[in-house]
Amino acid sequence: MLPEPAEPIEAAERLRPDVVLLGLSSAAHTAPLSRTACVFVLCPSPSAATAALREGASGCLRPKELTPRRLLQAVRAAGRAHLGLSAREAEVMELIASGRSNGEIARELFLSEKTVKNHVNRIYAKLEVNSRGAAISLWQTRH
Repeated sequence: MLPEPAEPIEAAERLRPDVVLLGLSSAAHTAPLSRTACVFVLCPSPSAATAALREGASGCLRPKELTPRRLLQAVRAAGRAHLGLSAREAEVMELIASGRSNGEIARELFLSEKTVKNHVNRIYAKLEVNSRGAAISLWQTRH
């Protein structure tokens, strides 16, 4: 049985979840839900994902690839976006926090070291820190 159209919104208002996972048929509820929670939509195609993101989804997951680990990664990435980092900057920061050097990050992400340095400088500016240690500390306390 499919939920009533207003059911996800009513449930979210009542329960105040941090994360909401919607099927594509409920994706129309993304905008109101995204005001209070990270909303992820199960999207089978890139066009569906584009539409869901336009409506305010924090992210989209492919139903065939949905695993607890993948969902956790998506939630963490969305949470880190609240620090003002882009998805690529969050990815670089995650690697910094895991102890990787700029050279290692460059090789892993197929970037030049100069590009990684640029990302690191933008991360420091956005997090308002001036060292790798301070950035890692802030990153880990927020997640």
